[in-house]
Amino acid sequence: MIKEFIALYRTQTPVDFEKLTRAVEQTDHQQIMSAAHHIKPTMEYIGASYLKDQLQLLETSAKEMTAIDHIQSQFNSLKILFDELFNELEQYEKSL
Repeated sequence: MIKEFIALYRTQTPVDFEKLTRAVEQTDHQQIMSAAHHIKPTMEYIGASYLKDQLQLLETSAKEMTAIDHIQSQFNSLKILFDELFNELEQYEKSL
């Protein structure tokens, strides 16, 4: 069951994160807010509370129409954390 959950997470979350990436690239505050909001619960499910918190900050920044360069900086930091999480999950999945 854990393997299935991790496989599902590793399949779906990159799709959701790509939507967030496109929204940031397009400087679309509304879509950034929506995509970040959509991903947050998944982070909680996987136990990545810090990532959930970072997504909340990004969502709030987008909602408040914060300057896009600040949002891009937040996103870049978040992407590094996402990449680390995916690497950890991949290693964990292989160890099961």
